[in-house]
Amino acid sequence: MAKGKREAILKAAVRVFAREGFFKSRVEAVAKEAGVATGTTYLYFENKDDILISIFDEEMTPIIDDMKREIAEQKSAVDKIRTFIRRHLVMVQEQPDMAQLLIVELRQSNKFLHTYSGTKFKEYLNIIASIFEQGQQEGVFRQDIKPTIFKQVMFGAVDQISTNWALSRTKKLDLNETGEQIADIIMNGALQK
Repeated sequence: MAKGKREAILKAAVRVFAREGFFKSRVEAVAKEAGVATGTTYLYFENKDDILISIFDEEMTPIIDDMKREIAEQKSAVDKIRTFIRRHLVMVQEQPDMAQLLIVELRQSNKFLHTYSGTKFKEYLNIIASIFEQGQQEGVFRQDIKPTIFKQVMFGAVDQISTNWALSRTKKLDLNETGEQIADIIMNGALQK
C-alpha cells in the first residue's frame, strides 16, 4: 500500500507541476491530486524539490532503457544518432506533461540545480558519447572532435527544440521533421570529410 501511495503522489506531481509550474505548485495541491492527506506526502518526501528529483530519477530509468533498446537495433553510428534524436523528440511529443516537467520545471528547482549529482542525466548523455566513439572507430566521424563536446552540442540542440515545443501553446512544430533537420546539421559537422 505504501508503494501505491508514493507512486500516486509522483504521478499527481507530474500533472500538478506541468499544469501550475513547479515554482507556483504547493505540496497541498499534489496531495489533493493524489487523493492523500498532505501529511502523508511528507512521509515519503521532504518537500516538493524532493518530489521533483524523485520523479526525475524514476522516470529517467525507463527512458534510458528504451533509448538503449532502440539504439541497439541500429548498426551504424549515423543511424544510432538519428534514432537518438528522433526517439527523444517523439518522447517529448507523446508525453507533454513529463516533457514540461523534465525540460522546463526541473530547472526551477534550486535543490536540483545546486545539489543533484546528475547520475541519470550523465548516463543519458553518455549514450550519445558512446555512439560518437563508435562512429570514430568506424572512421565515419571526425577524430578531432571530443565525444564529451559532441554529446553536449547534440543534446543542446535537441533540448532547445524540445524546450521551444514544450513552452509553445500551439505545438505546431513538427518534431519528427525537426529531428531530421537537427540530425542533418549535426551530421554535416561531424562526418569525416
